[in-house]
Amino acid sequence: MTSWREARRIAEQLGRETPTRVLTVPVGRAAGLVLAADVRCGRPLPPFDNSAMDGWAVAGDGPWRVGEPVLAGSIPPALPLVPGEARPVATGAPVPPGTLTVLRTEDAVVEGAAADEGADLLDVHGSWIPGRDIRRAGEEADQGEVLLTAGSVLTPPALGLVSAAGVRHVDVSSPPLVTFVAIGDELAGAEPAPGQLIDSLTPMMPSVLAGLGGRCATTARSLDRPAEVAAAIRRARTETVVTSGGTAHGPADPVREALDRLGARILIDGMDLRPGGSLLLARLDDDRHVLSLPGNPLAALVALLVVGWPLLQGRLGRAAPELAPCAAPTGFAADDRERAVACALVDGVPVAVPYQRSGMLRGIASASHLALVGKAQAELLRLPWACD
Repeated sequence: MTSWREARRIAEQLGRETPTRVLTVPVGRAAGLVLAADVRCGRPLPPFDNSAMDGWAVAGDGPWRVGEPVLAGSIPPALPLVPGEARPVATGAPVPPGTLTVLRTEDAVVEGAAADEGADLLDVHGSWIPGRDIRRAGEEADQGEVLLTAGSVLTPPALGLVSAAGVRHVDVSSPPLVTFVAIGDELAGAEPAPGQLIDSLTPMMPSVLAGLGGRCATTARSLDRPAEVAAAIRRARTETVVTSGGTAHGPADPVREALDRLGARILIDGMDLRPGGSLLLARLDDDRHVLSLPGNPLAALVALLVVGWPLLQGRLGRAAPELAPCAAPTGFAADDRERAVACALVDGVPVAVPYQRSGMLRGIASASHLALVGKAQAELLRLPWACD
């Protein structure tokens, strides 16, 4: 049986061996995608010296004679300011060459005639700081400088950054496509017959996989028959297939025989973690991956978070999600086994939520983290859908 830490490592490495396709897309369509290549600054950022505040661009010591204003969006002035000269500037407006500082509107006063008639400008506070409130060309980034590295997620601020830097297209990793197959004679839709259960995993799988970096291309259901399971996996047109159910060693569990029929090489056969330990990770002879989860809903989610998440992130060229050391969750009776415990943070301390049995979803539905608790330490994994 594989330790859960080793299972994470194997899954991430397997994902890196089968990277996703690289797409070149407009920046406006790249939100939430993962960069497949570094992004370099297309032009200096900012492209010219400009004012950070409304006020006056000045040169030399005051009092200053006021010239024509410089507005945002205007062509950068070619003539430099001379000592004793000032020009009103708006926020974002280019400052003339020779500008020593920008005096803020609230820090100065115009005396005498109107400013556009050349009145004297006086600093009401009697002092000023050279270079203040001037955004220098290239101070945020020089042309050609790396702004974002491969593996970075294009968040809204990242999209704004690359757009401001003159980047119009980016190379991104296509989200890994996943086929999900729910296995079990007992599974049914919204109207189960006596002895059947409503399939709870299929409805949640598209959103769960999206949170892990993948995209659920299609879902299917299979009875507990090795031939049928093998056929469902064979029909999948995605490089990653995730199944649920049938992973134990009982006489009605079909996954191992199905994988054997497909000539699969099993890389992980069981993981030392409860719930979620009854999983398999296999590679088919066409290099596709099959991640077989337990059938119980909480166990399936744990296995998907611990192993499936690193697999999909590896395919995107990213590291497995970070784990943070933590104290053992309160409200949880530890034993000698490695345990996955759904938790909520209370004043920064993980507290086990109720309803933790492997067939339940009520507990993890109210949780924000998963604590992986061992004999010597505990580590905390933030759930991808957590919003606290």
